[in-house]
Amino acid sequence: MEKIAPLNSADVPKEFSIFKLHLSCFEKGWTGEKVTAETYRSSTGRIFSLIRHLDEMDKTTRTDLLIDDEASLEEIDGLLDELLSESNIGNLGWLYQVNLQSKNFDYVIQSIERRIGSKHKQNPEKFDHFMFLAPLSIQDKIAVPQGYILDPLSECHAEPISVQWAIDIDFGHAPHLTGFVLKNITERPCFGIFTTTASKELVAWLCFYSGGAAGMLHVREGHRGKGLARVLLRHTLEVVREVHGEECRVHACVKKDNTASFKLFKSEGWELQPVNYKKMFFCIPGKE
Repeated sequence: MEKIAPLNSADVPKEFSIFKLHLSCFEKGWTGEKVTAETYRSSTGRIFSLIRHLDEMDKTTRTDLLIDDEASLEEIDGLLDELLSESNIGNLGWLYQVNLQSKNFDYVIQSIERRIGSKHKQNPEKFDHFMFLAPLSIQDKIAVPQGYILDPLSECHAEPISVQWAIDIDFGHAPHLTGFVLKNITERPCFGIFTTTASKELVAWLCFYSGGAAGMLHVREGHRGKGLARVLLRHTLEVVREVHGEECRVHACVKKDNTASFKLFKSEGWELQPVNYKKMFFCIPGKE
């Protein structure tokens, strides 16, 4: 496996739309974290590319992978040998996330689990998602319903949002998510809908991730069915387009069991992609 000059987003096939956008965000400086991009070529000319996301301690917390669907399993193993060498495994953060669009997803994840699991004796948690792309057309603005106001989220909202997000994704480490939520709130467009009462209660929210995705969408019970999620989605998309231009096509990853969000994105004209987007979280014992 030969390391070559990093791939450009313009050269990424459109069927790998998630990686294409992640790489474009990296090239244009839209990522807040420390990020590096690498590209490899096998002896048969198959191209593999990856984006590493590092934390403040230079620990790898996430890898976005582009794997040629025509690559053999042996070539995929060659890439993983580079990605997960002994030293690289030792430099993983407590939570290591892998993002991948590939027909060989299950094989890749099993191979990663075998490499990490043999050292850490920990099975990862798997989340299976649909991936939507935002519509190309500009949607009309819609008013915030009476009794509510829309405002940017503040740092004080990071903890309650992380607690709810841990419940939504069935993840048991809410305290560890707070820093991630806070990073989104302070670095990118994140909005909430609040009641107009004296307490100004936060009842709905949506964040924008560094990789170009809208996420963490949630509306509290008692405030559903009023179009709050639709308001948040359109407003966030409008702000992102104003800052980054029409070429930035925002995407969203929706868990397959989230029927309400699935219906919302479909009704808003977001396009369901033919290749499912999947990700895996590996929790590394001793680093929590």
